[in-house]
Amino acid sequence: MTGSRKRASGSVRRAGALAVCAALVLSSLAFAQQPASGSSHARNYPKEIRGYKVERAEVELKKHDAGGAQETLIKLGEPKVTSLTPLGVHLEVPVTVAAVKQGGRVDFLTFEDMTVNGTPVTVNEYHHPFELPNDRPVTLPDPVTIHISTPRVLFGALGEWSKPQDIWPVTGRVYVFGRFKKFLFTFKRVVPVELKLSFRNPLRGKTPEGIKQ
Repeated sequence: MTGSRKRASGSVRRAGALAVCAALVLSSLAFAQQPASGSSHARNYPKEIRGYKVERAEVELKKHDAGGAQETLIKLGEPKVTSLTPLGVHLEVPVTVAAVKQGGRVDFLTFEDMTVNGTPVTVNEYHHPFELPNDRPVTLPDPVTIHISTPRVLFGALGEWSKPQDIWPVTGRVYVFGRFKKFLFTFKRVVPVELKLSFRNPLRGKTPEGIKQ
């Protein structure tokens, strides 16, 4: 009788040990499948925007004779202040498109999550179709328009805001809608381009009286 109890007790202990081992293995597998908290991950874009299929692959840029290639497909130039009022600031910014290895035609551009100097801004959609350059970067004939909203109560502090920094960081996203050529075919696609650049502070030394309304 005593021997049977010992054998049963041993079986229980072995079963418990196996259960603990199994739990440890499962937990280690689950931990291994979790992404590291500090690792970077790709942005999740929708599959389609306005009837254009999203192309997640980067457009291959082309080097030109003057030196290296432009770092991004879309580059913003130096801004020009066109309006400065208590309600906000309007800027016109030239757009330069890099030379690409494949051909194509851009229908329009849209902008998302744009910030200038840490302030959310509104960038008007660019509805001026153009051909993608193949030889060298091309500056588009029409600039994009940026609106920085400034509440009237903060207008007095606008001058102070413009003084400390010579350079304004610019971040956001531009969607390039168009028809891109690959081999003998043309595909209707939208290409997202993440922007992380900067331009000179266009408000230094500016006053409402000095800007054409």
